[in-house]
Amino acid sequence: MSPAMKVCIPKSDAKVSRHFGKAPEFAFYTVEEGKVTCTEFVPNPGREKGQVPHLIIEHQATHVVAAAIGPQAVGIFHEKSIEVYPDAIGMVDTILERFLKGELKPAVNKSQTPCAGDNICGVKNN
Repeated sequence: MSPAMKVCIPKSDAKVSRHFGKAPEFAFYTVEEGKVTCTEFVPNPGREKGQVPHLIIEHQATHVVAAAIGPQAVGIFHEKSIEVYPDAIGMVDTILERFLKGELKPAVNKSQTPCAGDNICGVKNN
């Protein structure tokens, strides 16, 4: 029997939010034996520094799957042994399915993560 996972995906409607910290809400999926057993949707607590990572940690996520996420958040998650899977662009259901099949690659370190737009992570994407 494999241990349960709790996967967090930032979402905007049915799509993975393009920017982790600005996502309107976060979906938390409890996964046991490769199947989703519980789903919870939690609104974004706000943009104050550290609020979103704290929310993810508070909800005991073991994995974060996102389109773009800043290196500070990745560093915080790695310190808490939360695996981060960046570059996940598309519909939430499809991305979750791909994650469960092992098709997504984790970020090994915080310098491997894309950051969307002009924001506090300091990377400018056109």
